[in-house]
Parts: sequence; structure tokens; C-alpha cells
Amino acid sequence: MKTTGKGSAHMHGIADTSLMRRVSGGDESAFAELYRRYNRKLLDFFYAMSRNAQVAEELAGDTFARIWHVRRRYAATGSFPAYLFSFARHIWLEHCRRLRKDRKLGTVADWADVETSLIALDAFRPDEAAASEELEAHIVKALDDLPEEQRMVFVMRVMQRMSLEDIAEVMQCPVNTVRSRKLLALKRLREALRELLAV
Repeated sequence: MKTTGKGSAHMHGIADTSLMRRVSGGDESAFAELYRRYNRKLLDFFYAMSRNAQVAEELAGDTFARIWHVRRRYAATGSFPAYLFSFARHIWLEHCRRLRKDRKLGTVADWADVETSLIALDAFRPDEAAASEELEAHIVKALDDLPEEQRMVFVMRVMQRMSLEDIAEVMQCPVNTVRSRKLLALKRLREALRELLAV
């Protein structure tokens, strides 16, 4: 499926789920509009998980290709972001399995957008924190050390601004589990900052 990323002007006001219903019937212009709306979000998600622009672009493309391939199975039972990121999560996990098969890995994901991640840490100012290379390295290390599920929840909640309900649907777990994973991730990041800033 070739995608230009340009949706028709008359589709700009149509809801995501309505567009996806059109896509399920083979409407390429509706698919192009969804691509225009969500390609950047997918690129940001995969880049935050991989810290590799080429990988992010490849996996975002794979996600849209997968959605087009199974378009006829679409059933509007939830929000489109939850539907989209369910595919993204599976694409990411498949990517990780391929990497582990090719070579032994310590930590698959690495984070680049440290300042964005620090927005969630309300006890510190991101502009001041980003000015310290040592602090930035410390935070990146702490993010690397997060369990995969906590890291993914953190990306979707803090960077993608997804609702807890949508994340729960993506992760196939209760909302309380999503909330606890996010809180645990924040706790670890705060601890990492305290260790470095302790006098």
C-alpha cells in the first residue's frame, strides 16, 4: 500500500474511527488521512523506544502496512489511538525478538529525548536538567534500566499523552496496572536524579 501522507481536504474533520471504517472498505484516501494524522506520533514512539531514526521509520511503516493488510477485520470497539498502538506494540515486540535472535542484548531500548521525559518529573526543571550532560547521561541510563513494560507505558503516557484506558487496551492489562507501571517508572527516575544531585 503506497501512502503519500496527504489526506483529502474534505476528510480533515472526519473522526478517526469513521476514517478507519472507510479504510476497512478499501478507501485509500481515508488511509492517507490517518497516515497524515498519526505518522509523526508513531515515529516519535518508535524513536523513543529504539533511539534510531531509521528503525523508527521502518517500524512506523510496518505498522501502517499491517493495519492496511488486516483492514477488513476492523471493528470500532475502542479509540483509534488504542487500535493503532496495539499494532505498534506488537511490531516493537517482534522487532525486539528479531534482535535477540541475531545477537545477545543487554537493553534493547535507548532514549534520546531526555528533556521530554523529564516533563513528568515535576520536582525538577527540564531546562536546567538538560543543561547538565552528566545528569542527562544519568537519566538515560535510568530509562534504559526500566523494565520493557514500564518504559512502553511511560512513552505512551508522557510522550504520546494517551489516556490510561487506551494504554490499558494496548497493553492488554487493567488500568490500575498501567497506573502502577507509570508510577514505578517515575519513582525510578526520581531516585536516579536524587542520587546524582545529593550533596
